[in-house]
Order: sequence, then structure tokens, then C-alpha cells
Amino acid sequence: MALTEKELQRFSQPIAVPGMGVAMQEKLKASRILVIGAGGLGCPVIQYLSASGVGVIGIADYGVITEEDMHRQPVFQMQDLRKHKAKMASSRLWASNPFTKHYPLLVQVKPENVEQLITEMDLVIDCSQHLPTHLVVNDACVLHKKPFVMGEVHNWVAWWAGYNMPQLDGALSASYRCSAELTETYRNFDTGAMSATHGATGLLMVNEILKYLVAVPDGLVNKLYSMDYLHNKLQVHTLAPDAAVIAQTKAAGILTAEAYGLEIVPDVED
Repeated sequence: MALTEKELQRFSQPIAVPGMGVAMQEKLKASRILVIGAGGLGCPVIQYLSASGVGVIGIADYGVITEEDMHRQPVFQMQDLRKHKAKMASSRLWASNPFTKHYPLLVQVKPENVEQLITEMDLVIDCSQHLPTHLVVNDACVLHKKPFVMGEVHNWVAWWAGYNMPQLDGALSASYRCSAELTETYRNFDTGAMSATHGATGLLMVNEILKYLVAVPDGLVNKLYSMDYLHNKLQVHTLAPDAAVIAQTKAAGILTAEAYGLEIVPDVED
């Protein structure tokens, strides 16, 4: 997908980075990404994906903006309070980058709609920080052979990983269910959220996602990254695909909301 003259001017600096060039920027323009969740983690992800020139970004979030969101969701402004996150994020991002198509999707991702949402996308990024949603997205991505990235931030500790990522030799890649035991060791339920840990994690995720989109090898395939910001410790875990778990996921298909432990919210009345 060729860049326009205005896009060549806008993205002249990333194009000048060694190893990038016009062809890599055109790959970004051709990419279609679904981001689930426009909250503390989703905001920096969609902001920098948009700023980087990704062609299409679908933003799925049924929530509204509250006062307590503002400290870690800087894409929003005070006049946006009580408005829908997906709509306002799309508006704010278009105002800074009209070259990217931003689609607000005011829906809860659930078994009834997840396949429709991911079908036309090249990559799914789950920033919901919600275990039942992770499982719904994982199962749909396994069934439809869609790569997806998931991240979570709990206080000072964050982790993110690439799942179902295609490999040149056709080998299996780990699914989210394959790493469930590992991710549970990081999950905690302490209250509170730090703005900087969400922003930093979102940018680290985007850095790996951009590398994946322009075909830099290895960054997300079978890798889970964890960051302890309090002690400044980064760990990289190698994930092993579990063929039996993946086969079971394919055989079971998309489960019911009850089976996922997903509480269904009423549809948004726009």
C-alpha cells in the first residue's frame, strides 16, 4: 500500500531508521489491528500504533470515561467525561493522525461477536486486563489462526506476550492457555493502578508489535516478557506450545459466556 506524499513527509524520521525505509512503513499502513480495551493499557497502545502509521485500528470498548481514569488515560480530556471511550479515543487519534482509520466499536467482546470482530484483522491486541476476555479472544484466535498480543499491569508488575504467532516453518506457537500457569504467578488483586507503569508497558508492547508487523524475527513468538518496575527487573520467558491444549481448544470451539466466567453487560445504546 503506497504512501502518499504527505505520509512520506510525516513518517520521514521512522523511514530514515536503518532497516526500516519506505517498504516497512508501507507494511504498517497495510496492517489492520483490533485493540480490545481503551483503558490504562489500551490508551498508550492505540496512541502509538496510530502515531506510527498503522493503517486500520479497531477500538473495542463499551465503557465510559470517568474521573478516576484520567491519570492513566491521557488520550482523553476533561470534556470527555461520561462519554464512550472508543468514540472519544477515535476522535482524539484522528485529530492527531488523519491518515489512520480509527473505528470505534462500542461492544463487549463476547462469544457471540468475537469471531466477527477478529475476522478481517491481521492482529488482535487484548488490553482488557480481564481473564475471561483473554480466554474468549484466545480461543477465537486459535480457531481462526489469528496472532494476538496480551498484556496486563498490576501495580508495579506488568507482563505481555505474543500468542498464536505464525512461524516461517509452520511450527505451532503457544496459545494463551499454554501459558496460563505462568501468567497466574504474576496476577495479583491488590487495589490501585499506577499511570507510568501502564504507559511504559503499553510502549514496550507497541515496540514489539511494530517489529512483528515489519517482520523483525523472534520478538513476540513464544515469548512472555515481565517487568517489575519497582525493582527495575525485566524477565523474558520462553513459552512452549502445548499441542494437546491447542487441539482441545480447536475441538471445543467458542464456549459459552458462563463457561468463561464472563458476565455479559447490556449492549450500549449510542
